[in-house]
Amino acid sequence: MVHPCYNPHPGWAEDLIRHYTLFMSRIPTDVVVHMYVVDDGSKHGVHSEDIDQLQQAIPHFTFIPLSQNLGKGGALRHAIRQSQGDLVIYTDADYPYKMENAWEMYQRLAEGNADVVVGVRDEQYYDQLPFRRKIFSLSLKLMNYLFFPGLKVKDTQSGLKGFNAKGKALFLKTTISAFLFDMEFLVLVSKQKDIQMEWIYVQVREGIHFSTMKPRTILTELFNFASILIRGFFSK
Repeated sequence: MVHPCYNPHPGWAEDLIRHYTLFMSRIPTDVVVHMYVVDDGSKHGVHSEDIDQLQQAIPHFTFIPLSQNLGKGGALRHAIRQSQGDLVIYTDADYPYKMENAWEMYQRLAEGNADVVVGVRDEQYYDQLPFRRKIFSLSLKLMNYLFFPGLKVKDTQSGLKGFNAKGKALFLKTTISAFLFDMEFLVLVSKQKDIQMEWIYVQVREGIHFSTMKPRTILTELFNFASILIRGFFSK
């Protein structure tokens, strides 16, 4: 399991231990789950006491501190490059989705029929988004239909994804640092005929509050979308 974090909320370490314990309650006892937490250059919220607490509670734990903010995509690539397991699942450190979704994702990967498993958000998820973020997410989904008809999954931005070694190799080829690294990854996956991809519906868990998107962030992501489109055109 790989979890990026940036300026986490107070008590985040206790919450992460609780989510980890719940996740492990349905995982076979002979399976070793190594947790990686990558701190993406946080300015506050990550303390040595938090890391000590995580190290004591989680048998296989690695903390990866980044001295500067790389963006979620950059932070995840940095951590996933260091991962050693056969399977990788990543999601935010606050586990925004129901644990049933993480269990189903692990099961699909463990069965060995899929190289990549992608979470697809249901309508309940969009209903809970701030207005600006909801418009951006739905607009991106529409643009994927229009400009990337070959995408096997048009909802690219779910924060829960998993893959085996073949999927990992593709993930590490991504270059975008901000949010659209997910889309870049799925564009690469969709072009590979030897990669088997499956998707599952994911639902947001109770108690999650989403931040709004700043106009500057939206502009950055539109630029990233255009760069993916241009690269896709010239790689044909």
